[in-house]
Amino acid sequence: MTHTARLAPPADLGAAAGVRRRITRDSLWLFSGYAVTAGSGFVFWVLAALWIPQTELGISASILSVVMAAAALASNGPGSALVVMLPLGGRAARAVLLRGYVTTVSIAALLGAGAGIVVATLLPTGMPAPAVIALTTACTTVWAMFNTQTLALVGAGDARATLLVNGSANLVKVALLCAFALPLLWMPHALAVATILPAAAAVIASVAFLIPRALRRQDAIASPAREWDAALGRSFRVFAVQNTAAVGLVLCVGLSLSFAVTILASPAEGAIFAIAFQFGTALDLLGVGVATALARSAATQFDRSAELAPGYAWKIFAVVLAMGLAATLVTPLMFLMLGRGYPPFYGMAVVGALAAASAIRPGYDLWSALSRARQRVMPVLLGNALYVVIVLGVVIALVPRFGALGAALSVACGALALAIVGAVGLRRAHRIRFRLTAVEGIAA
Repeated sequence: MTHTARLAPPADLGAAAGVRRRITRDSLWLFSGYAVTAGSGFVFWVLAALWIPQTELGISASILSVVMAAAALASNGPGSALVVMLPLGGRAARAVLLRGYVTTVSIAALLGAGAGIVVATLLPTGMPAPAVIALTTACTTVWAMFNTQTLALVGAGDARATLLVNGSANLVKVALLCAFALPLLWMPHALAVATILPAAAAVIASVAFLIPRALRRQDAIASPAREWDAALGRSFRVFAVQNTAAVGLVLCVGLSLSFAVTILASPAEGAIFAIAFQFGTALDLLGVGVATALARSAATQFDRSAELAPGYAWKIFAVVLAMGLAATLVTPLMFLMLGRGYPPFYGMAVVGALAAASAIRPGYDLWSALSRARQRVMPVLLGNALYVVIVLGVVIALVPRFGALGAALSVACGALALAIVGAVGLRRAHRIRFRLTAVEGIAA
């Protein structure tokens, strides 16, 4: 009797299959957009390395590193709240969306000003300090909103649009860099200009047209929507603050590593790490896409989504491991193309360490997505705090001596700790799910 009770009824099997299809579909759309981002980003940095002197490239990469780190810290909390709260639909969704925008812009402006002070103080930009601070603030705000609009599209049920918006912005970025390489169109800090202008256009298109259209479509097919109330407002504030601390801090540390390498080692090492980091970023995007889709699904169907998470983790591990090995093997050829300032086998070691980190951390990303979907951010905060402590400690110890390789090893050490936390978390979630299924089957 117990054996029979454990068999899932056909309705449950059909519902589970529907959840799997939705997660897979959203993951594929997100990853398609991320793939275009990664591919165009790779071309962007290779062209930059060919056209821009290595020291100048290291400084420009450091500026972008600081901008993107501050933008990630500003946008992750409000953006993640949109992923799990926009499915509410109706007035609640629109109230959450407005608060997400306002919160993102406010935090980004504040952090951008601080980032501008850091850039003006520590990097030779060739511009007056007030101009550096103003431009850094503007760039940080634009990039924070670019991050937020991506998550808003996912929360509004239009992950497909991320391919159009983000893919187009990144292709235009490469085209602008090619234009700026021409003598008549050359401008200082071409990397930053080519990156921010398309992002600003993408934000306008999403905020004005794509996201409102997605919300209207979601309202038409959704169940009765929840109204905005004080409890929901409190949930948004708590979730955004905790998620900013938990996830935004990790993104901030990771994205600022090029800046740290430039300051602690040299601009040349910063340029090497900035190029190698593109490989690691591309590999991370597969896990990020699945985790984002899983979080949205788990916000409304947690048990079925949690049941699928371990299988997704193993699949991502296998794919990223194979892609990481291929990226590591091709690195010497790419670095030979870039010239004498880019040692091929040294670059191979840097990329290899970053690829190893990307392969072992997807389990943690999926576990953290499940936790955030239930608005339980504190466990994620503790895990990410451990990661930050390890990465910063290894950076301080190794980067002054080993440069870019030291930074890559710091990422690998932090990812190893996260992999252990994620494995334990997913195993525990699977056990809880199995026990609940068994109890429900026996009761039936």
